[in-house]
Amino acid sequence: MNMKRWLSAIFIVLVVIASLGFIKFKQVQAAIAFGESFPEPSASVKSTYAQATEHTNYVKVVGQLHAKQTITVRNEYSGLITFVGFNPGDIVEAEQVLLKLDTSIDEANLRAASARVKLAQSTYQRVVKLLAQKRISPDEVDKAEADVSVAQADVQNLEALIAKKTIRAPFAGQTSLDQYQAGQFIDVNTPITSLIGLDETIWVDFQVPQTLTQPRLGSTVNITFIQAEQSRTHTAKVIAKTPSLDIDSRQQSYRAILANPNNQYSHNQMATVLVPTEYIQAVSVPTNAITRSHFGEFVYVLEKDAQQNWRAKPIKVTLGDKVKDHQIVLSGLNGGEFIASEGAFKLKDNLLVYIEQTADNADKNGAQ
Repeated sequence: MNMKRWLSAIFIVLVVIASLGFIKFKQVQAAIAFGESFPEPSASVKSTYAQATEHTNYVKVVGQLHAKQTITVRNEYSGLITFVGFNPGDIVEAEQVLLKLDTSIDEANLRAASARVKLAQSTYQRVVKLLAQKRISPDEVDKAEADVSVAQADVQNLEALIAKKTIRAPFAGQTSLDQYQAGQFIDVNTPITSLIGLDETIWVDFQVPQTLTQPRLGSTVNITFIQAEQSRTHTAKVIAKTPSLDIDSRQQSYRAILANPNNQYSHNQMATVLVPTEYIQAVSVPTNAITRSHFGEFVYVLEKDAQQNWRAKPIKVTLGDKVKDHQIVLSGLNGGEFIASEGAFKLKDNLLVYIEQTADNADKNGAQ
């Protein structure tokens, strides 16, 4: 009797457990079916191809622009200013008068010297006639001839003195901000003005450490100006170098020539010089194709799965220089890979990807 009761209890328990298991099984199946009713997580991105390229590594050094003609104009003689022929910052022509000093005493001496020349020449002509008549000795003729030469030399000396008191521009250029007034007295060797020549080219002087690859004469360097409004990069040709290294810095000095249309660059202006040091084979990708994490930098390559759906595959890369809106990849890619560009930050490994139609991926899909 007791055995039957136990068997009945065990049977009832098993029935309850089986019923609960069946109910739970149905619930799990319903949950799975409900979950499968949602679409798989995905992301939409733009795409492009990784481009194999030959990249040039550069070293950045500071350069200084130097006008091809520059001089500080000074006076050789002291004197009172009688005329000022330029204003501060003026553009002057070659041989234009900058200053005139008082030459009134010199001009008076010149007139006296000219009179002495005339007298000496008359005396010389008379003694020549007397010598022909054998009325004087040849010594008198020689002395008269020497007097003519001495008088003429005095005239030339005074003319040169007067000319040097008229200070002229040695070449066409722009003056500095110096200012003088008529009636002002200046001493010997006073800096009148700094004159910077106007030219369609300008020199760029820079130095390269001896431990780096040195540029060759005739090669090109890239010049970038520090000012934001002049951020464009220009090409200059290396034309000269010093014959020895600087003993203190152990750097080699070079000079390049840069086009300077409309004199837009100034003497002593600073610039960044990009000197090529190495040519390497690399891969170029858009900067928005690069994603970063604690593990490094990655590019997502897009590959098709068995159902012909695009999937994201992260590839770790080593980055080089940035060139405008592209990033140089030194390792990790070979070139030609179909990669995610804009929107790549949304991706993760094996994520379903929908590609926004562009010219690049239209070609890719056609090839498939």
